[in-house]
Amino acid sequence: MHSGTKYMGGHSDVLLGLVTASPYTERGKELAPLLRQVQHYVGGVASPMDSWLALRGLRTLHVRVPRQCQTALTLAEHFESLQSSSQSLITAVHYPGLKSHPNHQIATQQMKSDIGYGGVLSVELESEQMAMAFCGALQTIYRATSLGGTETLIEHRASIEPLDRVTSPPGLLRITVGLEDAADLIRDIGQALDICQQVKQEMSP
Repeated sequence: MHSGTKYMGGHSDVLLGLVTASPYTERGKELAPLLRQVQHYVGGVASPMDSWLALRGLRTLHVRVPRQCQTALTLAEHFESLQSSSQSLITAVHYPGLKSHPNHQIATQQMKSDIGYGGVLSVELESEQMAMAFCGALQTIYRATSLGGTETLIEHRASIEPLDRVTSPPGLLRITVGLEDAADLIRDIGQALDICQQVKQEMSP
């Protein structure tokens, strides 16, 4: 099962899911006619427009994903360097491409080195107030819930989880990397953190 809405579509303009079966394995050969039968009787097919948008996105998938992975690693390394500062608001950086990540070796074994470690990372700020201030101060990075598109997005995870099932730390932010220049994103992060420092000073008694 695949989400065509995310990296396959790649432009945040398609809503599409895919179910596939491998033509090379015995299990895949068994499942393929069953899936076709379900499709025939239920009629679960994508619209022509959604199919065209997904095909358009697939043409650039091999270009977009390595770029997004490389930028994600650059941002993760930048956040990690900021974290070492004594005045840093950042308390943790989560990205399997970082050598400091506890599962870095597993990720290296599972992922293709010429592509990267994925286009999603997360950072934790010292409090929910600082996380919200950081999101609000960003100008290039948009606040939205999605991934795989051309634009870099950020979301405060705890805010969108059901009230009775909040599992994310209050200061955690998920960043899904787009196709912007890494230097532009780093500048945006820098000015947002500067504003957060000002907010923190104003909040101090």
